[in-house]
Amino acid sequence: MDIGIKKEQLLGIATQQFGHLYNRFGEGIYSSHETLREGDIYLLGLNPGGEGHTLLGDFMSKTLTRTDNSYLDEIWVNGQSSKYKKGSAPLQKRIQALLEGLNQNVADVCASNLIFTTSKSSQDSNFNFGFAGTFWPFHQAVIEIVKPKVIITFGNGKLHSPFGFLKSMYCDESNLNTFETIPAEHGERQCYGFKADINGRSTAIIGLPHLSYYSPNKEPILKWMKEFSGI
Repeated sequence: MDIGIKKEQLLGIATQQFGHLYNRFGEGIYSSHETLREGDIYLLGLNPGGEGHTLLGDFMSKTLTRTDNSYLDEIWVNGQSSKYKKGSAPLQKRIQALLEGLNQNVADVCASNLIFTTSKSSQDSNFNFGFAGTFWPFHQAVIEIVKPKVIITFGNGKLHSPFGFLKSMYCDESNLNTFETIPAEHGERQCYGFKADINGRSTAIIGLPHLSYYSPNKEPILKWMKEFSGI
């Protein structure tokens, strides 16, 4: 079922669904507006980290004109006083390496976070996992535009993770037989995947440990991701 969402409709959907949060610090789509087209991957983290420096409403207003990619073009803070070089923070470099390992051009991959409001961590008083449901209709619209073969999430805990949210939404008895688990080759951690019907399209959903500490660029992991998702 193709419900025919156009990217020009995204701002209206955002205003309707979470416009009441526009005066909070936050960020939406991390990639260029040019990634709002059909592509193999939709990349999804948990939420923007840090102190917050941009109001969500201001960030969202640039959704259809933004040309930067947060993982390539931004200068991120290293601690309290210093800064990394552009695109060189550890998380940025792991994202770049992951996508390149999957034979993707980083700049072409649509990327975002499950929750758009900023917090220092998921333990911070500003963090509210309940906002996942508030922002999800926007993601559904993006998925209709991108039509990804796979949604790759980083953060795969049972609670307060993008993978945990998607599993609760889309994994039940009807598709439990598609669920796969492989060792992440990082202590006892695992990588997970399942396939779900999202608006009439079979979509692979992969959950990796959080890339703030985990590097998935291991040949068995990349091979499994490619084979499981069909990219």
